[in-house]
Amino acid sequence: MYARLVINGSTAMFFDMFPGSPFVEGNNISLAVISENIGDIKSYFKQLQEGGTVGLVLQETFWSKCYGTLTDKFGIKWQLSYTEESY
Repeated sequence: MYARLVINGSTAMFFDMFPGSPFVEGNNISLAVISENIGDIKSYFKQLQEGGTVGLVLQETFWSKCYGTLTDKFGIKWQLSYTEESY
């Protein structure tokens, strides 16, 4: 299941666990923030990585000029992605 919200002009998406995945505190939800403002993506990433663990540093991918993943200090997984068009 997932939900999609637009917050301050950015899209936030919420995902639960895949069926059959064991519950581990922190893996029961994953959050994705997609924004047309690359500065916001970089700022959010910097703030969320404090006390957390970076999975993929912000970098260009085939779908985004700025994408990264991390787990914050509370164990929540995040995906942050810049987009050039409204989502």
